[in-house]
Amino acid sequence: MPQAISSAELLGRAKAIHEDIRAWRREIHRNPELTFTEHHTAGLVNSTLVTLGIETETEVAKTGVVGHVRGGAGPVVGLRADMDALPIFETNGTEFDSQTPGIMHACGHDSHTAMLLGAATLLKGLADEGRLPGTVRLLFQPSEEAQDDEGKSGGMRMVEEGALDGLDAVFGLHVAAQNEVGTVALGEGPLLAAADEFKLVVRGSGGHASRPQSAIDPIQISGMVIQAIHQIVSRRLDPLESGVITISTIHAGIASNVIPDSVEMTGTIRSYTPETRQLLADELAKAVRVAEAMGGSAELEVLRGYPPTVNDPVATAAMRAATQGLLGEANVVVAEPVMGAEDFSYMAQAAPGSFLFLGVKNPAWDRIYPVHRADFRIDEDALPIGAASLAAAALEWMETHR
Repeated sequence: MPQAISSAELLGRAKAIHEDIRAWRREIHRNPELTFTEHHTAGLVNSTLVTLGIETETEVAKTGVVGHVRGGAGPVVGLRADMDALPIFETNGTEFDSQTPGIMHACGHDSHTAMLLGAATLLKGLADEGRLPGTVRLLFQPSEEAQDDEGKSGGMRMVEEGALDGLDAVFGLHVAAQNEVGTVALGEGPLLAAADEFKLVVRGSGGHASRPQSAIDPIQISGMVIQAIHQIVSRRLDPLESGVITISTIHAGIASNVIPDSVEMTGTIRSYTPETRQLLADELAKAVRVAEAMGGSAELEVLRGYPPTVNDPVATAAMRAATQGLLGEANVVVAEPVMGAEDFSYMAQAAPGSFLFLGVKNPAWDRIYPVHRADFRIDEDALPIGAASLAAAALEWMETHR
């Protein structure tokens, strides 16, 4: 039987294709595409996989690509990358800045896609050498940042269309702007939050601003409603649990001498467990009833978003062993849960999954360049590390679950 590849050899092979991974990343970065329009990116992915001799499926979840690297008769492991960009004007000033005004890869999905292409290259090489114990399914997913008209993201659609059927495990990663290159962070259990939205309309009865006694002022009522909402987490949620309710927009009125008829608000609800998720929604419905006590009314709509991303303990143990082999124990740290959300969560419900944070900060930089900003950037030395981490996780699972 051919010998399994060592961590050092795998990382060495990843570094040897660094320029390829960098070129893929920069080509995708120059040509960013929004949710479910990732045609150029999907074309690049598909043509690259076909050139490598990897079997592909296209138009999965509308604009996604699935590749199959077939080895031995062992487990089937999924590796995932997201491909969509954000509606942001880039201000970096590099030679590979976005060529599409108002759209930018400001969350690292260009690098995720390039790193998975790198992992595909590594794994296909092993398969050709008879050193891949099982099959790897490459999940190039559209639309992580947004949903379509039916409220479905790329991850949800991939699961619905069967792209994860039969997987024994699934792994993914996300760049971490605050962590230095050469480090990864991961942990068991809830890692990213459920993200729900709400829309609220507080209604009163408008009138002349000089005669408030003749109106039912929805702005004044909204002030009380907002206070009630902001007390939910501090007074209705167990202090040992985590949750967030944020009111993000408020719109009312058109003139300084007119009391409007209504106030419209939107916001987000974040939580880690199904119980907390339901409690916060229930308590929000109670809080807005303050409007009725003050003579007005409230119409609340809670829109369910991504569920929490929960790392499976066994899959996370495999990911930890794989990355410790590549980088050393000191460079694999415990990830602190964050209130951001990810639709990898749907995949981690379909198969045992683990999601890690990949350090992309250059140690010489004097500041962090956060995601979702016009000046977001990464140190591209992280690219081969991410590619090797994905490949190593798949191999570790195969070796330990034959």
